[in-house]
Amino acid sequence: MREIPLLSSRIYVGAGALTAPGALSASGACLLTDRNCLKYAKPVEDGLKAAGTPVYRIVLPPGEVQKSLATAGKLHQRMAEAGLDRKAAVLAVGGGVISDLGGFVASTYMRGIRVHLFPTTLLGQVDAAIGGKTGVNLPQGKNLVGTFYQPTAVFCDPAVLRTLPPREYVSGLGEVVKYGMIRDAALFEYIEKNIQGIRDRDPQVLDEIVYRCVAIKADVVTRDEKESGERAILNYGHTIGHALEAAGGYRLLQHGEAVSIGMEAEAILSMELGIAPLELLAAQNRLLKLCGLPTRVKKLPEKKVLAALKLDKKNVSGKTRFVLPESIGKVRWGVEVAPDLIAAALRTVTV
Repeated sequence: MREIPLLSSRIYVGAGALTAPGALSASGACLLTDRNCLKYAKPVEDGLKAAGTPVYRIVLPPGEVQKSLATAGKLHQRMAEAGLDRKAAVLAVGGGVISDLGGFVASTYMRGIRVHLFPTTLLGQVDAAIGGKTGVNLPQGKNLVGTFYQPTAVFCDPAVLRTLPPREYVSGLGEVVKYGMIRDAALFEYIEKNIQGIRDRDPQVLDEIVYRCVAIKADVVTRDEKESGERAILNYGHTIGHALEAAGGYRLLQHGEAVSIGMEAEAILSMELGIAPLELLAAQNRLLKLCGLPTRVKKLPEKKVLAALKLDKKNVSGKTRFVLPESIGKVRWGVEVAPDLIAAALRTVTV
């Protein structure tokens, strides 16, 4: 198992990560999971109980709709009813939704208690559980309420990815391709060369991909924890991607699918502005398709997408700012784009 430091956090990548924590030195633990991840939560729970830590388990229905203020409030109430105090910890076992929600609840309960994350999806392991961003959605947009709150530890076991449903697994590859596009041309090439291993969920390939993606994000976040500058590059594909998710009611598209379509649209914008060559758009499009990711979506009204874009957290004085690629492995952030170009790019990907 390999360890990556990130500010006050430690991230562990490798086989056996789910059973790694052992004793927590906590007065109690809120074990948060969803129905799809109970089998992964059990070894964590068993380890806590064996170490003598009282465990209060909360099991949610799966899905993005759980990332809400209403759900967070109910969790706060249940934790208080269980008598969990400031020396307790939240252990979140699940995908990106559980990581985001668990981190948010931990950061706001009694003004902050410890949180340990056990991401069980590719999306969670390479993105949602890494970096200390927590959040819940509003009807108007994604992650509009949240905190910066570093977990004490993150435990990533790529072995659990072998049992993910196909669509959920492929969705996570959207974030993997993003890392190659923004920071690591060698990773982009590794994905291309190992596409069959990725499709077959080869353990060695998955371990390498998760480790490299986590290392990239950890480096970026260490330089800019609160997203005052460079951390913005992690939002490549997300400006339009988040708007597509919101316009679809968080049900039409999975997050990685929306990011994939967002990267396609934002690469088109970059090409139209003369920042990126046509060859970049073609190379990115080819790799997204090799991964089985969508680059187009139907049945999304342009007005809904544009309305969601207006609420993007990166906007300045009402103007939408983008992360746009210059070359594979290099992007430019804070780029203002004219509304007519944005609308044209949206029409290209929402056919």
